[in-house]
Amino acid sequence: GYPTALGVFDASFNSGTYDVGISKYDTTGTALVFSTYLGGDDVEQPHSLIVDEDDNLYVMGTTGSDDFPTTNTAFDQSFNGGAYFSVDGIRTMENGADIFITKFNSSGTGLIGSTYIGGDANDGLNDNAALSYNYSDEFRGEINLDINGSVYVATSTQSSNFPTTNGSFDQNSNGNQDGIVFKMNSNLTSLLWSGYLGGSSQDACYGIDIASDGSVYVCGGTSSTDFPGTNNVLYNSNQGGECDAFI
Repeated sequence: GYPTALGVFDASFNSGTYDVGISKYDTTGTALVFSTYLGGDDVEQPHSLIVDEDDNLYVMGTTGSDDFPTTNTAFDQSFNGGAYFSVDGIRTMENGADIFITKFNSSGTGLIGSTYIGGDANDGLNDNAALSYNYSDEFRGEINLDINGSVYVATSTQSSNFPTTNGSFDQNSNGNQDGIVFKMNSNLTSLLWSGYLGGSSQDACYGIDIASDGSVYVCGGTSSTDFPGTNNVLYNSNQGGECDAFI
């Protein structure tokens, strides 16, 4: 019964427990420009969205569906799965989770690109009590764009075989859960670079932004005492306690 609009990509609820609902209002907030479902036969949870300069909409989140809608030339059209995961006994992913990224056209009537990305364990989930302090922190990640329209994502992974690229800052997983940071082309057909970010304990990436010079800023939380640091920074060692923030 979620309110949808005529002609949108998906006007019907799918058979899972949760779908993503996406609604665009006019500038006064009095009328829907478009409103659509997005999902498959399991649980979907959105994390973040952003529009490009042409008003195409990117949505990034987590899916447990093996039939999540993908596009023909997507980077990965297959669900990779993982371990059983449940939040509050309701948002339950029986066969694990992958990250999804979907690009809608500006009218919400069709997909320009849509892809899975993940390894053989759970991806896009922050499954650590110390690092998921607030409601729905289990589903914490962000998508952003640079001035050329390339796509950047920061989130978490428990997969030791998450797709990485040669020459990236870290191609190997470090602990039970690492942050993961990657860049894709604008239509989600190729992975431009990808690497882990973490230490030997638990790590999670929450936010990402791109500076005018192309530098990438990532923030998150870590309980690793060996999280990768650099010299001549404010704090280059773990400050104690259950977990630290990182930038």
